[in-house]
Amino acid sequence: MSLCFKRPLWFGLFVFSALFLVLALGQKANATSITLDTTDTELCEVQVTIGPEAPNGPIHRFTDIDTDDRYTFQTNKLCNRRSVGGEACTGEYTEWACCEAKDGEDITCRVP
Repeated sequence: MSLCFKRPLWFGLFVFSALFLVLALGQKANATSITLDTTDTELCEVQVTIGPEAPNGPIHRFTDIDTDDRYTFQTNKLCNRRSVGGEACTGEYTEWACCEAKDGEDITCRVP
């Protein structure tokens, strides 16, 4: 019993490669990211929530932030707030500030 291939092997590899590229590029086109950026070095803490329900949801805390620190999140919505009082942590925070990106868009959100 012998196997009969009606098309050459290179044709199958070509089809597989083309399908892989379409899927890979399609995922990148739909990927959305928001980068958190700050220019203020006198911060005690920045709190971030991500996702469609933000600012309700799990809080990610960032401390010891430098001016060149940037945090990127794969999400369409990001909300953040900062501690009040400069480098002294007082337990008080600003109001939530939110940024939203459209599908496939990469944006930068600044800490208020």
